[in-house]
Amino acid sequence: MYKVSEESLIREGIIPREFLEWLVTSRLRFVSSLENGRPVNYFSAHLPVLASWGNGGSFPVNLTVKGIGLVPKQSALEHFTDIFESTIAEATAMPWDESMSRRVAALKKLYEDHENFDPSVLGGLEIFEGKAFKNFQENPYTSLLYVGMSHEVSGIRYISFQVNGIIEVIDKKNPYYRFLLASRKLFEFDRFHIFQHDYPFGYLIKVAEVKDKTPKTRKK
Repeated sequence: MYKVSEESLIREGIIPREFLEWLVTSRLRFVSSLENGRPVNYFSAHLPVLASWGNGGSFPVNLTVKGIGLVPKQSALEHFTDIFESTIAEATAMPWDESMSRRVAALKKLYEDHENFDPSVLGGLEIFEGKAFKNFQENPYTSLLYVGMSHEVSGIRYISFQVNGIIEVIDKKNPYYRFLLASRKLFEFDRFHIFQHDYPFGYLIKVAEVKDKTPKTRKK
């Protein structure tokens, strides 16, 4: 399994505060809709387009949509993983729908403070071991494109940004995998998820740079 060394980074980067806030508030709005029985919209803040590169051919770029999100700082990783896992254990011992408020409350403990997150890392789970997974064995560089809307006092505005980074494939023994799995299982059986039997690997994406792609009014 390819493991990225720190020396191979282009330069260290972080998710800027503006985009970090969008990722956080979008997640909170999404779970609020779940909790209150409102229709669930496409969750763009969790589903960026992810690019990977293969070898040879006229079209070496592979594009896919993957669930990629924020992860806690390393110092808080075990704490929030324990909260999620204990909540899942409680939820599975009762009717799933009745456990919604507990599961949402557990997630809010993490998302109520931006300082809980590491803005230099993103994470997600692998399901199918398809083309992207194969590409990452040879070339760990990736680009993600997030596109959505930001809800503000003045109204709604578009938001878009590209994250360039280096991906590390992690196995089930990795503590980050344990967190990513618990995050998924908090809402595993809710209507917006397609149930999966297993997640063989996880991903950590070390942010190298972030590019603002938000559309703006063109100056004359």
